[in-house]
Amino acid sequence: MEISELEPKIKDTQVELIKHQEKTQRFKEYVQGLLIGLYTQDEFNRRVEAIFNETFKRDTNDS
Repeated sequence: MEISELEPKIKDTQVELIKHQEKTQRFKEYVQGLLIGLYTQDEFNRRVEAIFNETFKRDTNDS
């Protein structure tokens, strides 16, 4: 495979990486906003899972 053939794939991979970094940052901010003292461990886990699903799975379907 020639370098010229790899360049578009590298660009696509870079774009994909940036998308994942943005999703990860949003997830981190959402979870940091939760006050763990307000929830039981199970409630907290459910909320984190819901945030994860909303952040990552929804965006995956949008792509």
